[in-house]
Amino acid sequence: MGTTDIAIFQDGIIRHTAVIPFGGNVITEDIKEGCSIIEKQAELLKVKFGSAWPGENRDSEIVSIPGLRGRDPKEISLKTLSKIINARVVEIIEQVYLEIKNYGHDEQKKKLIGGVVLTGGGSQLKHLKQLVEYITGMDTRIGYPSEHLAGDTESSETSPMYATAVGLLMNALEHNKAEVREEPPSVENEVESLKTEGLKLKENTVSSSRSTILERWVEKFKIFLDNA
Repeated sequence: MGTTDIAIFQDGIIRHTAVIPFGGNVITEDIKEGCSIIEKQAELLKVKFGSAWPGENRDSEIVSIPGLRGRDPKEISLKTLSKIINARVVEIIEQVYLEIKNYGHDEQKKKLIGGVVLTGGGSQLKHLKQLVEYITGMDTRIGYPSEHLAGDTESSETSPMYATAVGLLMNALEHNKAEVREEPPSVENEVESLKTEGLKLKENTVSSSRSTILERWVEKFKIFLDNA
């Protein structure tokens, strides 16, 4: 994820949108640079051991990364890993909160009483929910697509990673239903349309009849000239 996308809803309508040019891939890049490891290892560390809250890790907690091309394994402190992640996540959350305040969250009429819903792959980062609540002071939860999917849906498809996509699909379906529910043409319009079509048909029939009579006269005149 290269960006963090924000959509503010109120009364079921999108009132404000924004895009912050930082996402999960930037956190991975920070881990890669901070721990001097390759990107694949950094992503694996973030997913398996990453946390947005450094206070939960003890200094003694170490993870060993296999060395490249026969080199010795590299030991990384989980506390150090969490500090790297926390620094970037705090920056992202603060920018998100700034967008919320710019919308007018501090005003009573625009207050977002529904809180914050986190979606996408990055929302699965450990303790991210708690950090968002701590910085913004707003109720926060993880959005799961299973809230709107059938009970027998594959577990892999109910991950928060797909919540945004499912939400967009549902919005498209609702829009399609709204178009179908549009008022059909009135009976009077249908009758008028049929009358118009009938008139055209009569005109075409008369024109065709006249053309046939003329053709017959031309043919008879040709025969008369041949016999003369």
